[in-house]
Amino acid sequence: MNRSQTLLASTIALSALGAGLAGFGLKTESTTATTAVIANESIATTTYAVDQVHSNVLFKIRHSGVANFYGRFNKIEGDIEFDKNDVTNSSINITIPVSSVDTNNNDRDDHIKNAEFFNARQYKEISFESSSIKETSEKGVYELHGTLNFHGESKEITAQLIDVRTGESRGKPVLGFEARFSIKRSDYGITKYLADDLSDNGGLGNTVEIIVAIEAAG
Repeated sequence: MNRSQTLLASTIALSALGAGLAGFGLKTESTTATTAVIANESIATTTYAVDQVHSNVLFKIRHSGVANFYGRFNKIEGDIEFDKNDVTNSSINITIPVSSVDTNNNDRDDHIKNAEFFNARQYKEISFESSSIKETSEKGVYELHGTLNFHGESKEITAQLIDVRTGESRGKPVLGFEARFSIKRSDYGITKYLADDLSDNGGLGNTVEIIVAIEAAG
């Protein structure tokens, strides 16, 4: 049972309790107030599913120490619980199939999927689960904390969450946002073509910058 379903069940139970107490001539103002608070919170929290057609995962890495190279993943799945009244109650869970990596070159994609890099046969998915979200001092910008599971390693990361918007499309609630963060690939055991000093000056850099642009529907 997700958070919204739990809150709804609590609302129904409290309503029934209030009705029962009223039948015995007891005052139910506090029960009614509590029910109203929970009901409002339940309404404010919406569960969204990631729209794979309108969502993107992009990454950037330094090549030969001089040029930035970009790639993407063509598939992304997940669900988001978003409370528009209190974003700290929200959560994000994302899964990316490693086999969907796309660098605009089939031979290079096959190389990236093999054991020297992603090892897609053994580690089939990249996943992220949030632990907290809070608004920063800059209005409309949030700090997202969570665990990134990649290449057999689990690391805590912090991402900047920007351009968070809610609305409606085709009669359904929709949510959009962009998350930006970076990782060191050496932290995840991927060291092919890495400089001895773990800098970005080797055949391939160590820093990987990532943008996750999400559109999701309720």
